[in-house]
Amino acid sequence: MKLLVIGLLAGMLSTLATAGSPAPGSPAPDFQLKDLQGETVKLSDLRGKALVIHFWATWCPHCLTEMPLLQKLDASLRHEGAQILAINLGEPRKQVERYARERGLSFPILLDPRGRAAQAFGVVGLPTTILVDAEGRILRSLEMGSLENGDLSGVLSRVGGKSRP
Repeated sequence: MKLLVIGLLAGMLSTLATAGSPAPGSPAPDFQLKDLQGETVKLSDLRGKALVIHFWATWCPHCLTEMPLLQKLDASLRHEGAQILAINLGEPRKQVERYARERGLSFPILLDPRGRAAQAFGVVGLPTTILVDAEGRILRSLEMGSLENGDLSGVLSRVGGKSRP
């Protein structure tokens, strides 16, 4: 079953590869996805808040490294008026819930079962992290395992909703 899911996701990622990525400075594509509680989250409703949008999957080795970094970053971002949205690409809700529970993840996790949000953002590999400012413009994209401990302060200075001393 796991191989089937990985095969389906690999096919989804190759389809996504044909999509173009929005350029830095351009508006972030709007999406509407369900969170793990079944509530609908619409990106445009979060305008006024800087965002770290993180596309990931439970099978992704780099995601295993990055999710704890994002959890560590979450409190600082909330203090700065920003928010993390972790968007799981194509996996069953129960599997994602178990993963989040086992790792103590407290930030919002959204489900992108058909990869439409990922396609809109031009995601071609996992994990991909998109930084969006409070006006809804794309600042930067960090692709496939490039988010590291040293990036945390850089992410805060670029994304944080408040100015930092």
